[in-house]
Amino acid sequence: MLKIFNVNLFNRIQYLFSEKVVQKTIAFFVGLGTLIWFLIRVIPKPQRATYPCMQASAPIMSSFIIWMLSAVGMLKTWRKAKMNFASSKYLYAFLFAMACISFSIIFLVRNSSEIYAMFESPVIVNAPIGIAKGIFPGRVAWVYNPNAAKWDGIGNYWVAGVNPQAEYNKSFTAGINSLSGGSNDSESWDKIFKWFNLNHNRQGSGYQTGDKIAVKINQNNSATSAANCGNVSNANPQSCFACVQSLVNAGVPQGDIWIGDPSRAVTDNIFNAIHTAFPNVHVVDYFGNNGRVTTTNIANVFPNNDVYPNESACFYNARYIINMPLLKGHEGQGITFGSKNFYGINGLKPVWSDNGGKHPGSSALTNYMTNANFGGKTILWVMDAMYPNRNLDGTPQSKWMEAPFNGRPASSFIMSLDGVAEESVSLDFFYQHYADEINANGGLSNAEAYLHNAATANAGVHEHWNNNSNRQYSKNINPNVVNGIELVNVFLISTGIHLPLEEAESVKLFSNGDGYLQLSVTDISTIGRLKLELFDKKGSVLISKTIDSVSNKLYVGHLQSGTYLYKVYSQNNSFSGKIIIPTYIY
Repeated sequence: MLKIFNVNLFNRIQYLFSEKVVQKTIAFFVGLGTLIWFLIRVIPKPQRATYPCMQASAPIMSSFIIWMLSAVGMLKTWRKAKMNFASSKYLYAFLFAMACISFSIIFLVRNSSEIYAMFESPVIVNAPIGIAKGIFPGRVAWVYNPNAAKWDGIGNYWVAGVNPQAEYNKSFTAGINSLSGGSNDSESWDKIFKWFNLNHNRQGSGYQTGDKIAVKINQNNSATSAANCGNVSNANPQSCFACVQSLVNAGVPQGDIWIGDPSRAVTDNIFNAIHTAFPNVHVVDYFGNNGRVTTTNIANVFPNNDVYPNESACFYNARYIINMPLLKGHEGQGITFGSKNFYGINGLKPVWSDNGGKHPGSSALTNYMTNANFGGKTILWVMDAMYPNRNLDGTPQSKWMEAPFNGRPASSFIMSLDGVAEESVSLDFFYQHYADEINANGGLSNAEAYLHNAATANAGVHEHWNNNSNRQYSKNINPNVVNGIELVNVFLISTGIHLPLEEAESVKLFSNGDGYLQLSVTDISTIGRLKLELFDKKGSVLISKTIDSVSNKLYVGHLQSGTYLYKVYSQNNSFSGKIIIPTYIY
């Protein structure tokens, strides 16, 4: 009897200290603590909800609330179902039972392991690994243009009426200008081609007629030949057009350009836009009908057990590849970005289940970045973040809430000559907005494993930004860093500043003591990027930074309270004044 008691006691103790119970216990107290902390901080001063630490804690808090509400709802509806069944009220019993099942599903799907994953996966910031690539090594251009993607959630997101082509073209050109130092498509592409060829034993050579360029887009949700894709996430017609237009502007013959997805169908919304303007460009898909072309596969050029060892012939024969993925989530890795976009040129069949379970894991994703025929010949990485989606399929999300988006679509390109750097920045944006999707699929360490591996193999540089508000990488903080990411904000937007500044007295700089300097603007508008210099009373420069051109705010952190001098520069104009910074309230 004593032996049985001891065994049972041992089993109970072992269970209490098992990983599963410890995980649930930690998740409960972390979630509860986060909720209490959030309420204590935000209720007295609601604007604190915008602070970086509050935004970081919000996903944990919301997951905890949903988890607890589903648990309470499950118990309450189950009791109601039993009571009504005992009273022979079968209809009510059935309805409460259905509600109980619904709550149970939510409870099981959004369980404590998600909260634990958020707690378990801290982001290690500003710790770059790998060797930076590019004309400006490690540079990533974040091109934000609110006048490009203007879908408000009604109708199809990709229609021309809410996606002005001229704005997409402007965004694409601004991106390559930032990456190259050029001033237009022709000059920028010439610099990019020469840089790329210099690093591929073709020193001094630019683009040569006959050099094929293959553009890989993401048509994952078009497995059958059809007029359009409905409203699910696929390549944006205007983004595809902007890429082709840029190349043609640079003098690349249409016949040297191939664009498409060899494992899927290119729908009419993309084909018609490109073929009408550029009839000699090759639009490639799996089916090769209605004006499209198909392609064969070159065998045994991608040795990896996860996927087929093939490459679509038009990409294998191309001298240059442009990789244009979408900012989307995916089961397994949590994300499906540029590296995963190469899966579509492995010689797949359109219906995934017909491919014998072949699907890239971390090993294949790393190899895509490092293989000479895939990442090795990719001259430009363009993350289409015009309409991001937390999921693989379905309708994309139309709005991001924080500045500079402020309830508008993301309307962005994230571009780089360094594929690892582009994927790293894209991951930071995705994780900021869809951390729950990452954490439900193995956490951040799983999502970024291929980036660590690729950076270690010197395919580029990988790191995370410092926080979700400043979005600064190592080279933003210290330009003297050799191997790190530099995120350049290319904002094609209007601000509250009119050029020239004729009424400087109507513009003031102030602070609420929350770590931000705010520029007040009255009755003047239009365009400009503003540089702020902040001085102490002795005239020493304390801060020299660019003001966010949407919010007119600049985060400066904890400054000692007191009086400071400032000067704001706008092109050839400037104005100055005094600012009193109150005691830091955070």
